[in-house]
Amino acid sequence: MLFPFIVSLVGLFFLLINGIRFYLARKNKDVLYRIITVYLILLFIIEFCCNLIGFLRPGENFYLSHYYFVFQFVAMSLFFYNIFSIGFLKKIVAFLLIAVLLFLGIQYSIDPSIYWQFNMLEIGITSLLLISYGILFLVFNIKKDKSDYFYFCNGLILYLASSASIFLSGNSDSVIFTKPFLLDFWFFNSLFYILYQYLIYKEWKVLNLEIKDDIDESTKKNIHLLESK
Repeated sequence: MLFPFIVSLVGLFFLLINGIRFYLARKNKDVLYRIITVYLILLFIIEFCCNLIGFLRPGENFYLSHYYFVFQFVAMSLFFYNIFSIGFLKKIVAFLLIAVLLFLGIQYSIDPSIYWQFNMLEIGITSLLLISYGILFLVFNIKKDKSDYFYFCNGLILYLASSASIFLSGNSDSVIFTKPFLLDFWFFNSLFYILYQYLIYKEWKVLNLEIKDDIDESTKKNIHLLESK
C-alpha cells in the first residue's frame, strides 16, 4: 500500500503549494479569494494530521474526517454565499448551513460513538449540497466569456463527486488491482484530488497572472497612444 500512500502525499504537497501561492498573493484580493486561502491552509493542516496518524496508526484517523467534511462544508458554504448574486440562493445557502450544523450537532449528541467512525450522513449531506452549489454556479455562469472561480468550482465538483461516491457506495476498502501495485478506490480518489489541486492552480493563475498580463497590456496600449500623440 506504499504506492497509493505516496500518491496521496503528492496531492498533499500540491495542496500545500496552492495554499502558499494563495496566501502570498492575498493582498488586495476580495473575500472569495481570502475564503479559498483559509480553506486551503486549514485543509492542509487537517490532511497532514490525517495522513500522519493514518501512517503511524492505521485505522485510527477516522474521527478527523468529521473536521474535514464539516470545515469544508462551512468554508465552501461561505464561498458560495458570497459568490451567488441572487438573494434567494444566498438565503438557501445560509439556511442549509445552519440547518446542517444543527442536525449534525444533534446527531453527535444523541450518538457520540459515531465520532470514531465515518459518518455517512455527514459525508453525503455536506458533499451533495456543495456539488449542487457548484453546479448552480456553473449553470449561471456558463455563457460568460470569462468567469472567476470557474476552474475552482469544476475541481470541487469532480473531487467531491469522486470521494462521496466511494464513501457512500461502501467500497472504501475494495481492492481493484493487486499487480504490480496494490491499488484500492482511494488511489483513484487521490488522483482526482491531484486533478482538483491542478485546477486550483489554474484558478490561481487566472486570478493573478492573467490579471497582471491584462494590466501590462493596457499599460502598453496607453503608452502607445501617448507616443502617437
